[in-house]
Amino acid sequence: MRHAFIYILLFSLLVSCEDIQVVEQPINLGATATGTDITSIVTANKSTTIVAKTTEGAKYSIQVYKFGNTEPVKTVGFTADSQSTIKTINLNELPAGMYDLHLIDISGTIIKKPLILN
Repeated sequence: MRHAFIYILLFSLLVSCEDIQVVEQPINLGATATGTDITSIVTANKSTTIVAKTTEGAKYSIQVYKFGNTEPVKTVGFTADSQSTIKTINLNELPAGMYDLHLIDISGTIIKKPLILN
């Protein structure tokens, strides 16, 4: 019985030391953003329309922060399909107040604009 236990233990140790094959799948990060900017922001009835200068095929994130906070209260991700992108965000669930709007591209460029909801 003791020998069987030792053989099982050695076998388990041998199998656990074997190299694990990791299959890597490429992650599509989109095209590299060459120009990122917010050209206009229009807010009406707690709906905000953002016109942004983007790079076709690049990935972006729009994040809305309560003024002075570090956690976003609303996040919208998208892939640009032209050099000028128009996004409308429904902000009905947010109370009136001051917010920061961030447009972030895949390379880490952040464009910040103030946003006031009435």
